[in-house]
Amino acid sequence: MPDKHDDIEVKVDFATADRPYRREYAGTVTIGTVLTDSLHAFGVAADGTTRYYLKHNGDEVPGDKTVGDIAGRARNLHLKLRTETIQGAS
Repeated sequence: MPDKHDDIEVKVDFATADRPYRREYAGTVTIGTVLTDSLHAFGVAADGTTRYYLKHNGDEVPGDKTVGDIAGRARNLHLKLRTETIQGAS
């Protein structure tokens, strides 16, 4: 079992939300999991017309990267939830 001190405090901002999503994750958790959890916390349901993704320092973060990959040696990670309209979706 991982040591609680190895967990990374993750904060996700979303422009339409009243407050950020915050949770501690093990460094081995994928960004895809953080995205799914944050969408759920913000009450966002996929509708097929919008793509949701996370950004860190201005760059999109691939869903298969881990929290530890992105945070490096930091004990906290600040991400931003972004949306993109899918062209041709109806």
